[in-house]
Amino acid sequence: MLLIILIGFPLAMFFAWAFELTPEGLKKEKHVDRSESVTHITGRKLDFIIIGVLAAALIFFAADKYVLVPDLSTPTESIREIVATDIRKSIAVLPFVNMSSDPEQDYFSDGLSEEILNLLAKVPDLKVIGRTSSFAFKGKDVDLRDIGQALDVSTVLEGSVRKSGDRVRITAQLIDVSDGAHLWSETYDRTLTDIFAVQDDVAAEILRALQIHVGAAPKRGRPTENSEAYALFLKGRAAFNSTEWYDADAFLRQAVELDPDFAEAFEYLAYIQWYEAGWFVDVVGGQRRTYETAARALAIDPNLVLARAMYEVANIETLTYRGATEALEQAVHDQPGNPALLDTLFWYTMGAGYFEESLSLAERYVELEPLMPQAHHTLSDALYVLGRYGEAAAAIEVADQLGSTVSKWVTGTENLVNGRDDIAIANFEASMKQNGLASDWVRDLVTGARDPVTGQAHLDRRIPDIVASMPVVSAYNMRLSLKQWYVFFGFLDRYYELILEHEINDAEWSEAELLVYSGTVFWHQGFTAHPKYLAVAESMGIVELWENRGPPDFCEKVSGEWVCE
Repeated sequence: MLLIILIGFPLAMFFAWAFELTPEGLKKEKHVDRSESVTHITGRKLDFIIIGVLAAALIFFAADKYVLVPDLSTPTESIREIVATDIRKSIAVLPFVNMSSDPEQDYFSDGLSEEILNLLAKVPDLKVIGRTSSFAFKGKDVDLRDIGQALDVSTVLEGSVRKSGDRVRITAQLIDVSDGAHLWSETYDRTLTDIFAVQDDVAAEILRALQIHVGAAPKRGRPTENSEAYALFLKGRAAFNSTEWYDADAFLRQAVELDPDFAEAFEYLAYIQWYEAGWFVDVVGGQRRTYETAARALAIDPNLVLARAMYEVANIETLTYRGATEALEQAVHDQPGNPALLDTLFWYTMGAGYFEESLSLAERYVELEPLMPQAHHTLSDALYVLGRYGEAAAAIEVADQLGSTVSKWVTGTENLVNGRDDIAIANFEASMKQNGLASDWVRDLVTGARDPVTGQAHLDRRIPDIVASMPVVSAYNMRLSLKQWYVFFGFLDRYYELILEHEINDAEWSEAELLVYSGTVFWHQGFTAHPKYLAVAESMGIVELWENRGPPDFCEKVSGEWVCE
């Protein structure tokens, strides 16, 4: 079209100058008597035509913006289609080496690597290994070909950072792991205020070297003008990745205090608050904090995908289970390479009983984070609910080898469900020891709960005492974990009593949601076939999701009524 316009423009100019349209037809301009010219009539007609075209364009613009708005709540592709995309180009961004004299500047070099990783993860045609797996090789002398094989990538980005005052030297090189060839390398000498431009340059050069055509390369932009706030932001992310939840929360709060317009700091803080709710802090307060923080982020930058997802799942005014699930599906559709979004959506699809789709999310999660223990725990849950017990156990074994602090507890749980009490007790005791907690209560709790007559009363009596004896940080999580034991020992009526102690609705978070999720993972124990399950699922809004999205893997509609296995 552009070529046609370029060719046609001079011709149109010539004919407009040389000819005139008259009632007798087209004539050369020099042959038209000025007194007989109809230029003014033609011009008036053209005025009306132009006005009409502009009016039509205005109507189309208004309709496109306000009437023909696409339904963003339902992605055009299914979860399986999104996560099953075959991506041929792949990269791992290794942590840049801190060459500064101060070892505490590690957060800066790590943060730079992570920023570049996040930029590249926005490119649909590039598989980018997640931070946890890429950073597993930090400080280790490992051959790049071995790294490529371990992470299943074709290229690796490595580099170094030397920071002195407000000056920084960054070197980066892209390497083909098959033969060690350098595909691209560059050195940047910049001030700290130029650091964001360097990140954009590196991402663009990598895409160019890999011959990935995406139009305009993704840009980091300048998230804050305050270098101290940015440093705290990097420290907060580093703390979260090290499971130091409280430190991460504190660093990010300091960052937004220094710069109240730092949208990405608010976004990441909202995600941390969602993650902590129920397991580390109270659920109701967690929802309120997540919503308020995500709203602050979106007020500054409405295009933040993770912040939008956190806002939707925490908005007490509009929240439904269906709405939260669809918002997360849209977020995963927009950023299929974001492990945090995959893990969050997994929680909702698994809780609603869509086990096969949850497995697709878990497999994609492991593909992006092959060395992250949490990814393998997620995969284990998905395999377990589908009855693939051997594969589930293998996934937990991988998580254990990667240094998981909860893998032994999960292994103990699966053995307990299958009646292998001695093996379960050994695993529970090892888990307690690994986390620096007393384990002298484990055998007594298991053997007492196994009695079909007095077992329920034994759990009722002992669990509060055990929880009360633990440090506050561990007690909150342990209280929920031990409540699951009612399912393991078959005391489902009592488990539903614990669920129904909470006010259940689809707008407010509660511990009931966490208990329902755990029960659904162990649906083979009869949790979803219990007479009270459908009423609870209805109250949580799960049934509404089924009605709109289709039945879960364990329910069907018979004569207009839901029936669950």
